[in-house]
Amino acid sequence: MDFTVPEEIEMLRQTLRRFVTEEVIPLERETNLTWDVAPPKELRKQVRLRSKELGLYGLDMPEEVGGGGVSLSGRCLLEMEAHFHDTVFFLDVLGTGVGPTPILLACTGQQKERFLQPMMNGEVTTCLALSEPDAGSDATAIRMSAKEEDGVYVLNGTKNIVSNGVQADFAMVFAVTDEKLGPNGGITCFLVDKETPGFSVGRSHTCMGFTGFQGELVFQDCRVPAENVLGQEGFGLLLALNWINANRVTTAALTVGVARRLLKMSAEYAKQRVQFGKPIATYQAIQLKLADMATELFAAENIVVRTAWMKDQGMDIQKEAAMTKLYCSEMVNRAAYEAIQIHGGAGCLRETNVERVYRMVRIFTIIEGTSEMQRLTIAGRLLKEERW
Repeated sequence: MDFTVPEEIEMLRQTLRRFVTEEVIPLERETNLTWDVAPPKELRKQVRLRSKELGLYGLDMPEEVGGGGVSLSGRCLLEMEAHFHDTVFFLDVLGTGVGPTPILLACTGQQKERFLQPMMNGEVTTCLALSEPDAGSDATAIRMSAKEEDGVYVLNGTKNIVSNGVQADFAMVFAVTDEKLGPNGGITCFLVDKETPGFSVGRSHTCMGFTGFQGELVFQDCRVPAENVLGQEGFGLLLALNWINANRVTTAALTVGVARRLLKMSAEYAKQRVQFGKPIATYQAIQLKLADMATELFAAENIVVRTAWMKDQGMDIQKEAAMTKLYCSEMVNRAAYEAIQIHGGAGCLRETNVERVYRMVRIFTIIEGTSEMQRLTIAGRLLKEERW
């Protein structure tokens, strides 16, 4: 395993850094955007189109569909860089969670033209509509139904806490097509355009740390043609499960970028904040906190790189992906806690932006599977494999 960053990835990382600092963040400031609401849809599209021009958007998708063919390892290094910077356009810089996704490689010819290619070009975004009020960690418990009627599926049900659900141009919707088979061949994924009659946004969720990025989707007698079935009927859940392992690793990479930002903010503040006649960075209590933050950050970065490398080698990473997501999501929460402590009262003020990050990172121990579910996955595989 070689830890040297490939020249191609380093060039992309530098391009990404310049793009975010010289174009994206200034755009955010010029338009007076805040984390209280999601950025306007047209501005988000502007960022995506520019990202595409720079070769950053969809870079980990296969070259044959217009991607960059970058490995998971390379994608993770770029996610770390992207989220080291604080911008409300975090979903659009690389397309994280809203753009090109390997799930859509299951598209047929017509589906590629209608859904995949516009997405690869940065023109549209999507969302993964899987979770429901009674189906969170247990994705097999979804109740949304899809009844076939003369070549058309009629969808009824509600999806909630859907990332990018409010602004997505189309949704990847998972619904039960065979109640008897359930998760074992009875759940199908549908590509549903936002303008389809019967499809509406129920509400935008107010979430800790950022608002307007999650929403509730409602389907009432929503008629979807059979040609909008993604992949094989009844095996939609398998599409999601195959995707989620790699996505847990990229989510972990995201937290590494945020943690590095918190460490930088904390160290810089500690060096300039004077108490009792000296910068607080000179006090051992503060130094110990910074040392722990840096050590855990180093460990997190390496576990991400190792797991991504395993995936690139074609290895099964179900256990390792769970470990990586578990450790990194909890690490960034510890880092945010210590950042508040180091900043003291100022850390609790909105103007420093530390308190918002503290609230925002809390969701990382929940999305892509809660910490408790990750531990169950790890233990289950560990006891089955007996590899120590």
